[in-house]
Amino acid sequence: MTHNTRQAARRNFMRTLAAGAVAASLPLAAWAQKQVVLKVGDQTRTIQSLLESAGLLNDLPYKLEFVQFPVAAPVMEALNAGALDIGYGGDAATTFSLAAGNPSRIVAAYRSDPSCIATIVPQNSPLKTVADLAGKRVAVTRGSVGHLLLVAALTRHGVALDKVDFHFLQPADAYSAFTSGAVDAWSIWTIYVARAVLNNGARILVDGKGLVNNTAYQTARTESLSSKRAEIADYVRRVAQARLWALANLDQYAKVWAPMIGATPELARYAYNMEKMTPVHIDKNIVADQQKLVEYYASLKVIPKPFDIAPYFDLSFNQSIPVKLS
Repeated sequence: MTHNTRQAARRNFMRTLAAGAVAASLPLAAWAQKQVVLKVGDQTRTIQSLLESAGLLNDLPYKLEFVQFPVAAPVMEALNAGALDIGYGGDAATTFSLAAGNPSRIVAAYRSDPSCIATIVPQNSPLKTVADLAGKRVAVTRGSVGHLLLVAALTRHGVALDKVDFHFLQPADAYSAFTSGAVDAWSIWTIYVARAVLNNGARILVDGKGLVNNTAYQTARTESLSSKRAEIADYVRRVAQARLWALANLDQYAKVWAPMIGATPELARYAYNMEKMTPVHIDKNIVADQQKLVEYYASLKVIPKPFDIAPYFDLSFNQSIPVKLS
């Protein structure tokens, strides 16, 4: 066999081998292409830890990609930008986002104890009432439920909003400002309230009872509802199951969540027990409460104008969501 003949034979062998490798890999490639990826916006690993501790990440027929955020506003921004399929956020941040044109729909709802949202002050602060906040510096995250509480409390007590020095900060920066004395008060929620109260001796000036509904949502992009509807239905079902499980197994859940957020199990337990977030079906009361929030924000010029919130709810997922342990 000549040199050229041997080279030609080798080339033919390599082509045959490569073709065989491609053919062998096609079933795996086809499977990989068919596996749906659901991109989920989470806050401080809340949803991820719930699903993990309840054992509900073990048999997923699709892939979950969690993207972690410190608060709800950037979750909604990422959803609006198309970087997520579904995201978790409170009613305040959801209202802001939908008012700004976010092309998404609310598919699942949860109610919490409003007392987990609070405006807090240092233990030795001379501030005793909401009226005392006039002329003071208050840290708050713009568009958050803490922002909503602060506005509602000031309005209820007749304090003009322009009489308070709002410091719009993300929670980590707000915590530093609060503990260093750079601000006089901080309007915040759940885990941050728990940390400030237990670790820093903070005192609650006013909480959300009678001022806010404290509803949270799972909101999905309309495109994702068309292409990943079955996966979204399964996901919101699992999250509801996990929330119910956590309420019944608080110690076990706290042990999983605590290291994820750099807290002790005692602090995590205190926070979740204070919140008591429970899945509910979206009904006329949920929609009506959200419409009131839209109109309230519009009256304060927090959003440009009121709008009809009802079309932004998708009630078809109610059938997927358990509201009590089976």
